[in-house]
Amino acid sequence: MKKIMISFVILPAAIYLAIAGFMYVAQRNFQYFPQHSARTGFEDPAKFGLDNFVAASIETDDGETLVSWLALPPQAGSPVIVYMHGNAGTLGDRAERFRLFRDEGFGVLALSWRGYGGSTGSLTEKGLVEDGRAAVKLLLQRGVSRSRIILFGESLGSGIATQLAADPETSPLAVILEAPFTSAADVARIRYWFLPVGLLMKDQYRSIDFAPRVTAPVFVFHGTADRIIPFQQGKRLHDAFTGPKDFLEMPGGDHIDPLTHVSWGAIKAFLKANGAAPK
Repeated sequence: MKKIMISFVILPAAIYLAIAGFMYVAQRNFQYFPQHSARTGFEDPAKFGLDNFVAASIETDDGETLVSWLALPPQAGSPVIVYMHGNAGTLGDRAERFRLFRDEGFGVLALSWRGYGGSTGSLTEKGLVEDGRAAVKLLLQRGVSRSRIILFGESLGSGIATQLAADPETSPLAVILEAPFTSAADVARIRYWFLPVGLLMKDQYRSIDFAPRVTAPVFVFHGTADRIIPFQQGKRLHDAFTGPKDFLEMPGGDHIDPLTHVSWGAIKAFLKANGAAPK
């Protein structure tokens, strides 16, 4: 009887540890969802009607090569939006946004993260933050000062944008965060509630820890019906910023809905109020 009782304890424990071990080893396969296919034509912005854009190769300090699309602002001295996309899709999926930004007088640099469409490398938090730094470095080489750079972080990209904005070496003009999280670990805990996520997760993107160090103006917007990143996380992250900030609640909005006259209008008004509008 004693042996039977012990087996009832040991077997479930062994199964749990096996699951935890597997998730630890394979976790990035469950965290990132890149698209790799060159057949989408993501490397050529003209295929998506972005005639004012050029494909610009970005070399990172750790030896990776990133695909990016670049359009300098139509008016010299106007701000440039560095667009940091979310966890799925390619640059082509965001072409309409890039066109809107350029038509409104902004420059745009949109980068494809390492491991995503057309870019080399493997996905890690450290690597993606390095990608963001490399994008800023490219603009500096093109004569764009840090004081003209706006970081736009979408979902996963919000984690990189927040870290960069907290770095005094970046010091952007403004930050826009769409559907951001407090941390990727907080998001993972919802799905993997049965695992010690805080102990197992390698890439946690703890935006909530970086937020108080951001001095640039920050605009956050989030849909109340977001099924990927809870609305409450975006609100909580917004509350953690200590500088100029604004929050737009999108009633009924899901995760990364198209920009509307409401959301884009609020973003433009915020940028104008904080000296970040095009000339």
